[in-house]
Amino acid sequence: MTRLLTVSAAVAAVLGVAVVWGPLEGTDPSAQAGTTVAPAAAAAPVSSVAAERQSAILTAEDERLLTIVGSIRPGSPPYVQEHDGTRTLVLTAGGLAYGLSDLIELGAAEVQPDGVVLLTEHVFVAPGARLIIDAPGTTLRLRSGISGFVSLVAWKADMTLAGADGQPLTVTSWSSRKRGPDPSPVDGRAYVRDASGAMELRHVTVSDLGFWSGRTSGVAWTGSSSTEATGAIMGSTFRDNHYGAFASKAEELTVIGSDFSDNAVDGLSLHRSTAQTVIEDSTARGNGRHGFSADQGSESVTYTDVTAEKNAAYGIFFSGTPLSDGRSAGGASLRAYGEVHVDGGVFRENGKAGLRVVDGDDVTITGTRVADNTDGIVLVGTAAPTAVQGSTVSGNDRFGITVSGGEAAVTGNKVSGSETAIRVRDAAVDVVDNNVREATSHAISVVGASAGSTVEENTIGGRGPSGLDVYRVAEGVSIDLATNDVGGWTRDRDNWTYWSTFIPNHPMLLLWVLVLGVPVLLGIRARRSAVAPGTKPYGDDIRREWQPPARVEVGRRTAGGRS
Repeated sequence: MTRLLTVSAAVAAVLGVAVVWGPLEGTDPSAQAGTTVAPAAAAAPVSSVAAERQSAILTAEDERLLTIVGSIRPGSPPYVQEHDGTRTLVLTAGGLAYGLSDLIELGAAEVQPDGVVLLTEHVFVAPGARLIIDAPGTTLRLRSGISGFVSLVAWKADMTLAGADGQPLTVTSWSSRKRGPDPSPVDGRAYVRDASGAMELRHVTVSDLGFWSGRTSGVAWTGSSSTEATGAIMGSTFRDNHYGAFASKAEELTVIGSDFSDNAVDGLSLHRSTAQTVIEDSTARGNGRHGFSADQGSESVTYTDVTAEKNAAYGIFFSGTPLSDGRSAGGASLRAYGEVHVDGGVFRENGKAGLRVVDGDDVTITGTRVADNTDGIVLVGTAAPTAVQGSTVSGNDRFGITVSGGEAAVTGNKVSGSETAIRVRDAAVDVVDNNVREATSHAISVVGASAGSTVEENTIGGRGPSGLDVYRVAEGVSIDLATNDVGGWTRDRDNWTYWSTFIPNHPMLLLWVLVLGVPVLLGIRARRSAVAPGTKPYGDDIRREWQPPARVEVGRRTAGGRS
């Protein structure tokens, strides 16, 4: 009977992990059920050899955890379990929470001469147990290098890492060979994870952790279809990790006053149905892809007074795209996701856009400052109610605010310094009471199948081909225009920006020039070389010289003779 229960537990664990982890935990929108794709780790180029190596290490790590889950000894004291030569300290449930001193006493950690604590073995917090490392000003190093790495994993258990304001707990990888943090994830790297439990980080500095997948990415919350992960991040810093922090199937995760900087992929990534996340007064800076991201069924995300700057792609990226385009073997949801609220905050100098929202509904972006990105605020396929209001958007290269497909309201914003300040493409958008300055191509542009759009009570200024560009809408579409103040606009068709982008904006023009222009040129050439009527059919190129007859006067001596 005991053996049957053990086997059943292992099978249940495998199934649960399959649901939690899926094939890979990237944020590639093509990662549908049954499709294997490269993980989001591909933010930085990874060679095929490095990718295969990390994937193999991840598989071995999964097997180790599943073996432990399937063989837990309920009611026993803490014990060490070996798997393929790797030792793991298993902390079983049994009363009081474990602490850092317990890890040292049980042989999984050592105190170094300089007072630093080095974790030398894997630690697994079993279901029902608790681990609380409350150590202000302490540095906890996790062994990591070419000879292997260690991890802190809580499974359906609670884990807390805490320092104090001004005295953070520092958690980092450590390579004895390099005498410093492990710089490379290629051979695996130490990580921290809570699966289907509660994990809190308070005043913690985390660096140089994680590799390859979301669940081993640095610090991760991963839930299952039956039990979500939850927890909080307060006053903490995440830098130089694979992901700064990662959540999958988590619920009611709270992030306050924290910083996510210089991580290889995203600063903070919400993935696979993570819901009801609150992020306040936090920063994402210089990350290899997005500052803050949410996708694959994640929803109900609130960002309040966050800053996202100098990230390689987007400051905030949200995708509410359905998990499946149609019926799937896994029964993936066909509905779109949403409830994204961005209140205040600063989004600047990101490689692509300050904010990008795809296929979301109930989206509000209010009172934000968006500056010096390629694009400012980008909405794609959003549904009502979606609104961008009271925001200041400046200095973006292409579009200040752009809405493509779907519905939205763009009201009461100040937009300056873009080629096109506000663009509507194939969407129904109310563009009302916006103040546009210093646009260099169009102040407000409505193109394509944009029936139902209105452009009213806007004040526009700038210089370019047209202040209100409504001449490229689809046939039969009319746009409501009323009481727009265009007094500040200077129409200039010789504007360099206009002409430098004319052909890219009108790609069919070149084709029509070839189709119509070439026959015209050939016709002109033919007319110039036409033969005048009466001309002989063949030219006479034989040179003939005609000498006039000599005139001789009688009685006068001529040259060479006598008269």
